[in-house]
Amino acid sequence: MITDKQLIEGYRTGRREMLEFLVERYKDDLYRFCRHLTLNALEAEDLFQEVWVRVIRKLDRYDPERSFKAWLFQVALNMYRDRYRKWKRLYARLAEDKSCRAPFSELRDGALLTEEQILRNERYAHLEEGLRKLPKRYLGPLVLYYYEEFSYEEIGEMLGIPVGTVKSRLNQSKKLLQKVVEPWREDYR
Repeated sequence: MITDKQLIEGYRTGRREMLEFLVERYKDDLYRFCRHLTLNALEAEDLFQEVWVRVIRKLDRYDPERSFKAWLFQVALNMYRDRYRKWKRLYARLAEDKSCRAPFSELRDGALLTEEQILRNERYAHLEEGLRKLPKRYLGPLVLYYYEEFSYEEIGEMLGIPVGTVKSRLNQSKKLLQKVVEPWREDYR
């Protein structure tokens, strides 16, 4: 199997197909990460594409001694943070506008959902709401650890924080998330 380092070196020497292999290797992981960060499919797609554009432009800055996946996710996280700061007010306005929310009781084709599907959608909505309420400094480590399965050390490197801080933020994020979803837990037992 060709390593990331070999793919990047091949691309740098003019072999464009090497970039396609690299994108193919990480597209699912990166999209999933973007989706967890943004909690919105359209925003995730936009972020996903913007990350690859930036990565391609900045590929000469990549240190081959470092994990490419960790570097890629760090770029995505930094871009998300920039977007979040820039669009924070817009997100708040859209979240308040009830006309922007799709009803949970219907599928796109107008068919009614089953009770189980409705409950699952409501549980997901409550979890998503809980994630939205988390301070952003807690969301990143939570997603990187539980969804993307990075180690404490890798997360610390990506975020530029000590391992102890990573552990502390993960612990705090679990406590905060548990408080937010606690009122709905009884509904689903």
